Amino acid sequence: MKKHGSFFTLLCVFLSAAMLLCACSEKPAEASGDEPPSSATASESDSRQEPSSAETPDESEISELGSEPGSEPGSEPEPETPFVPVIRFAVASDLHISYTSDASAKRFEKLFKTAYAYAESDGSYKTLDAVVLVGDLTNRGLKFEYNSLNSVITRCKKDETQIISVMGNHELYEGGASVYLENMDDSLDKHIVINGIHFIGISPENENGFSSASVKYLTRELEKAAEESGPDTPIIVFQHHHIKDTVYVSSEWYASNSASIKRVLEKYPQVIDFSGHSHGPINNPTSIWQGKFTALGTGTLSYFEMTSGMTYGTIPPEADRAAQYYIVEIAADGRVKIMPFDILTEDFFKTPSNTDGEDETMVYYIDANKDPSLFRYADRASQADEPYFGEGAGIGISGITENTATLSIPQAYDGECIYSYDIDCTDASGTALHFACFSEYYFEPLAESVTYVLKGLEDGTEYTVKVTPYDCYGKKGEPISASFNTLKAPDVEYSSTLDVNFFGTFANFDYMSEVTRSNGTPAYGGKADGDIFGGEWADGISSLDSCFRIDDTHGYEESPCLAVWAANNDNQGLYLIANADNEWSTAFPDLGYLRVWVDFTNVGFRKANFGLMAPDGSLFTTDEEDGRTDQYFWYLAEGSDTWVQYTHGNDGCFGDVQNSDVYGFKGWMAFPIKDFTYRNETGSGTEIAGRSYHSKQVLGVYLFWDYSETVDYDGNVFYLDEIAIVKDYTVFDPYVE
Repeated sequence: MKKHGSFFTLLCVFLSAAMLLCACSEKPAEASGDEPPSSATASESDSRQEPSSAETPDESEISELGSEPGSEPGSEPEPETPFVPVIRFAVASDLHISYTSDASAKRFEKLFKTAYAYAESDGSYKTLDAVVLVGDLTNRGLKFEYNSLNSVITRCKKDETQIISVMGNHELYEGGASVYLENMDDSLDKHIVINGIHFIGISPENENGFSSASVKYLTRELEKAAEESGPDTPIIVFQHHHIKDTVYVSSEWYASNSASIKRVLEKYPQVIDFSGHSHGPINNPTSIWQGKFTALGTGTLSYFEMTSGMTYGTIPPEADRAAQYYIVEIAADGRVKIMPFDILTEDFFKTPSNTDGEDETMVYYIDANKDPSLFRYADRASQADEPYFGEGAGIGISGITENTATLSIPQAYDGECIYSYDIDCTDASGTALHFACFSEYYFEPLAESVTYVLKGLEDGTEYTVKVTPYDCYGKKGEPISASFNTLKAPDVEYSSTLDVNFFGTFANFDYMSEVTRSNGTPAYGGKADGDIFGGEWADGISSLDSCFRIDDTHGYEESPCLAVWAANNDNQGLYLIANADNEWSTAFPDLGYLRVWVDFTNVGFRKANFGLMAPDGSLFTTDEEDGRTDQYFWYLAEGSDTWVQYTHGNDGCFGDVQNSDVYGFKGWMAFPIKDFTYRNETGSGTEIAGRSYHSKQVLGVYLFWDYSETVDYDGNVFYLDEIAIVKDYTVFDPYVE
C-alpha cells in the first residue's frame, strides 16, 4: 500500500481519528471458537483500489463488526468514548542478537526510536512505560550476546521505560538459565504491575516447552492478578512458545505442554497472551486469535518463517527483511488498542486488505474483556470474502528455457489479506507439477505482482499454467491461466570411449585397477576430485568408514567390479562420479531405468536405495516421497531368465524393514528413473521437490544403505558392476561404436 505524507502527519491523522470516530452501530460478532486453519494463506495491501468492475459488498454483506464496506476486521471504527491511555508498552520477540552490528540489533534501536516518537506525538499521554521481550533475545544465549543486547538498551532506553523479558529456546542453546539470570534478569518467571496492569511471564524449561512449576506459577499469579484488578481490566501474559491452534503458525510451532497452559488461560477472558517463536508476520490477520481469551503472535526483528505448504518451504525469499513489533495501549476503562508497527517503513502497518483505502491503519481493538461472546476476532473466517483477480488480469510469462519459466502473477484482491497462490503446471498428457508461493503481503507496500520461477519442467513441452489465489483464512478464488512451450533440448547420442559390454553403460570397472576417493560431492556443494565419494548419506561429510576398492573377480561374469563395505552400521552415502579421468559416459538418449549388476551374497540391508545425480549436483532418489507403495523395482537372479517384481517400502527403500529383503541377491536389479525424485537443498537449487529426474545428462550414480540389524554385517562386502541407464531393462544391447 502506497503511503502519503510523513510519519508524524500520519500519527496526527491516526490520533484525530481515534478521538472522532463514532461507535459501531452493530453488535460485535458472536464468538464461535473457530481457529485459523493450519494451511492459512495471507497478503498485504497496495495502492490500487478495487477495480470498478468488481462487486463491492452491500449493507447485507458488511460484517457484524460494523466495518465500513471494503474494510476488514482489525480496522473497525473506534468506540465513541475518547481513548486516553493510562499505559503504553511495546511488545517484540525473536531478536536473535549476537553483535551490535547485526541487522536485528539496529532494528531494536529503531524500536525504541519509533516507539518514543509515537509516544511524544500523543497529546494526552506521552510515556512508553515498558518494552516486553518475548524470548529469543539472543542467538545462543551467550554472555557476549547479552552484552550486545544490553548495549542497545543502555543507549536507547529512557528512565521511564521498564524492560520485561522472558527466555526463549535460543537462550537455552549454549548459555542457559544461569547466563540469562546473570546478564538479563534476576528471575525466569515474573509478575510485574505497572499503572495497575498486571504482566505475567514464564520462561521455557527446554527448547520445546515449560516446566510444571512454571505452569503452576502462572496459575497462581493469574488468580492473584484477577482478584486484584477485576474482570474488566486486561491481564498481560507472555511466553515464548505459541499455544497450539491459536495464532498464525501455532498449528506447527507451539509449546509441547501448550494444552495445559491453554486450560489455565481459558479461565480468564481478560487475558491477552503474547507469544513468539514462529517468526510469523504480525500483519497477518490470523496473528490475533480469540477463543476464551485473546492471543497474539509477536513477529520478529530477524527473519520471517511461515506455515508449511509453499514450494520454497517455510522461509520465503528475502525473509531477513523482517522487523515488526506492537505498540499496545490500555485505557482506564480497560479498552485496549494493539497497533502492529513496521520498523522497515517506520510506520504503522496498513490493513492487509488491498480493497480498503490505501491509508487505513491496522489496529486491533479489544473492548470486551469479560465476555468472549462479544470478542471481535472470534468468527472472521466465516465472514471473509473470496479473493479474486481483477478484470482482464493475466499471467506474464518470460525467461523460458528448456526446464524453467518465470511467471509474473498479478496480485489478486481480497477484503482480508491475499496470502498465497497455488500454481498448477500441466502438460498435454495431463501430468501436472504443483507449486505454491506467498503473495509477499508481509512487505509494505504490496507489490503489484509476484514473480515466481517454475523449475524442473520437461524440455520441448507445452504447458498450461493455472494460478489460484488464497486468502489468510484458506478461502480460494477463481484461477487465471496461460500457456507456454519450453525450449527443446538438443538430442543426445550414447557413446563410450571405453570398450563397454552394453549400450547405455554408465560405468563398469573392467579397465580400472583402483579408484580415487573424492573429498566432496557436488550434491552438497563439494568439489568432485575423484571417482567415488563416500560419507554421511544426507550431507557432504566424507567418512573413511564408507569403504570401496576395485575387486578383480567378483563382478559380472567374474570381471572386475566395485567392492563396497562399511566399518559400522551408520547410514552411508556412496556417489560414483563421472569425470575426465575415468571416462564414464554421461549422455543418455532414453531415461527408462537404472540397471545394476549386484552381488549381495554376504549382506542384508535394513534400508537401501539407488539414485542419480544431475550435472548441477541435484540428487534424485526413490526415498523422497514417503508413503508411496507404488514404487516397483525388478530383479533377475543369476542363471534365471525371469524378472521378478518387488515393491519399495513406504520409505522409498528396499530392505528387511521395507518388506523387500534382498539378502543373498546376485544378479541384475532395475529401477524406474521416473521414481527418482529431487532431494531438497541439493545441487544448485534449480529443482523442485517431487520432480522426477529429467536431464539427459548424468553426473553420478548414488547409493544409500545401512546394514540389516538382524545380523551383524559390519565390514561385510558387497559388489556392484555394469551400471547402465537404459530404455528397457530387459534388453541387453551389445555396444558397438
